[in-house]
Amino acid sequence: MNLNTISTKWHASITGLFFITATVTAIIGLVLYKPVIDAADPIAAAATHGTRIGWGAFFEAILSLANCGTALMMLPVLSLVSGRLGPAYVVFRSLEVVAILVGAVSMLALAGIASRTAGGASESMLIGHALIAIHDWTFVLGPHFLLGVNTLVYSSVFFRSGLVPRPLALLGITGASLILVVGAIELLGVITPYSLTTMALAMPIAVYEMVLAGRLIVKGFDEPSALRGR
Repeated sequence: MNLNTISTKWHASITGLFFITATVTAIIGLVLYKPVIDAADPIAAAATHGTRIGWGAFFEAILSLANCGTALMMLPVLSLVSGRLGPAYVVFRSLEVVAILVGAVSMLALAGIASRTAGGASESMLIGHALIAIHDWTFVLGPHFLLGVNTLVYSSVFFRSGLVPRPLALLGITGASLILVVGAIELLGVITPYSLTTMALAMPIAVYEMVLAGRLIVKGFDEPSALRGR
């Protein structure tokens, strides 16, 4: 892919739409799962909210496709500037998708178990909490820690190349650094995945992705500074 191709409005707009889709579906999926995730008895809650779980998994599947879309669209753009960081972004984005899908499968498994048991028994509650724990930890590793890694990769390329305005790239680096810290302290048990502190520290990266998406749709990518004047 050459500079003229990545500079087309179509390429940048599709990239922006993938970012918007990923953010929106991630929020919808989490909202749909919330009554089950927060329940004292996840099995009983899953039996009541089986349809919500199904829709939540559907939106997480769309989220995974959107994340793959951003990786495919960003690879040639980033590789134009760095032959190593472009593929690195795709690798980390792919790992994030794997974590998301594992979490979705754990929720679907919870719904399947709930449909076959009355719940309430200690064994059933243990199974339910185990599946919720799988979802929670994949959430920490995927949409938090690995999201921070891949956002830091591409935002750093943006900053050094001028593909987008540097203040915007700096916002991405800041948001990525914060979500990396969030993921790390969640892994250490300092805060929980859905606490107010977590949500506050995750806000900058969500704002960044929306602003970046809007910028790509409206203006596209700028010419990399390394290629200017050629």
